[in-house]
Amino acid sequence: MSRKNLPEHSADEAEVLHNGPRAANDDQATAATPPRPPDSNEKKRSWLIEFMRTALDQQIARIKALLDEHRPPESASYLQIVAECQKEAATFANHTVERHALRPAIETVDFLAGQIRQLHEQAASLAAGQTHCPLFQPVLDAIVEATKMAQAKCEYLDMETISPQPLDDLDLEKHEIRQAVSTDDAGKHRHVERTLIPGLIYRGTVLRRAKVSVYRHAERS
Repeated sequence: MSRKNLPEHSADEAEVLHNGPRAANDDQATAATPPRPPDSNEKKRSWLIEFMRTALDQQIARIKALLDEHRPPESASYLQIVAECQKEAATFANHTVERHALRPAIETVDFLAGQIRQLHEQAASLAAGQTHCPLFQPVLDAIVEATKMAQAKCEYLDMETISPQPLDDLDLEKHEIRQAVSTDDAGKHRHVERTLIPGLIYRGTVLRRAKVSVYRHAERS
């Protein structure tokens, strides 16, 4: 092809042909064209990886800048309000489930475990008095096993019985005074005389205080 048939180029096009493309100034611009890659394949690969990493970092920075620019100033407040609403809803749901389903179930387990313990005490009393028929021994053995199983289940559910012993300190968070017993011993004042009805603790929370009688000091005339 003769020289006169070559298309004419503007001064900018001639500069691009001679020096390579320039970086554009608008928002769609990419990073400036890197220098010419080296000749060896290994160096070309390293050069290409570094170029792509740099271009990716630049694009990520532009995206973050656009997000910060167009993010509404109230978004943080909206997110905080949503988080508080979710927290309140979860608290209400947990309280409702615990009050109407969990606590009655736990109290039922505690009641049945108490009945099994009483049955075990009665069976032990019969065995100690040797007033039972040998044919009843399998029944007594079954009661013993049921008592062990009930105790294991209560421990697994993290249930604890509140049953203060005589002369234990009175703890109004765990004990409920139902009657008073007069005493002339000042050292016994406001100490437990005996447990009337055991209380219940479930996972560290007192579900039912133990009903107790306490000593009340009274001077004798």
